[in-house]
Amino acid sequence: MWTPPKRRRLWLMRHGAVDYFTSPGADFSSPPLSPRGVDQARLAGEFLASVPIDRLVVSGVPRALQTANLALPGVAPVADSRWREIEPGPISARTSPPDARSLQAILNTLGPGLTNESCFLGGESFGQARSRVVSALTDLLADPSWHQCLVVAHSVTIRLALLYLLDAPLDSLCRLEQDTGCLNLVEVDPAGHPLVRLVNFTPPSPSKDQYPHSSLEELLLQFLHSTRSRRGT
Repeated sequence: MWTPPKRRRLWLMRHGAVDYFTSPGADFSSPPLSPRGVDQARLAGEFLASVPIDRLVVSGVPRALQTANLALPGVAPVADSRWREIEPGPISARTSPPDARSLQAILNTLGPGLTNESCFLGGESFGQARSRVVSALTDLLADPSWHQCLVVAHSVTIRLALLYLLDAPLDSLCRLEQDTGCLNLVEVDPAGHPLVRLVNFTPPSPSKDQYPHSSLEELLLQFLHSTRSRRGT
């Protein structure tokens, strides 16, 4: 006789869409969800309506908290800042578009060729970000008090968590995408072995028709649009 193991379910969700450069001096922590991001969060909530989530964790960043409140209204979240996004340098301080060489460097900032010492847009290193994300993830998995948990976090931090669960090298980060409002599902057996079942599922557009660009390309397009607007071109 054989009894299949009972697995707990960990849902990893990226926050909904945000307009990062809507005002001069904007940073990556303060902007709220855009109207599109609000729709993404609500549609994810409809998808999760039948899922018995008994733990909700957020990064503490406003856009993640707003997403969680829309996706699981009435559920009190637990904030863990270790799930915050990797921190960039002062990209928003630029007032002119990058030249061709700088543009390519921005597009390559998620790899290939990443090492622990590589920094995200001149800010936090990927090694530092990975250390805190793995710490948050292992602490969460070591807690037996939940059965289905939803973590609402960010593009790079969720990718780092998935790489850890897959035992994949850091340089594989550029091969994973995390679209705004997406869901990932990982099951964990009693021995702690992960089973990745779902990656980058987007309830508003399962076929990805509404996601023509990568996350980094979308960020760069927003930045270029903001610099053109500030220069009046």
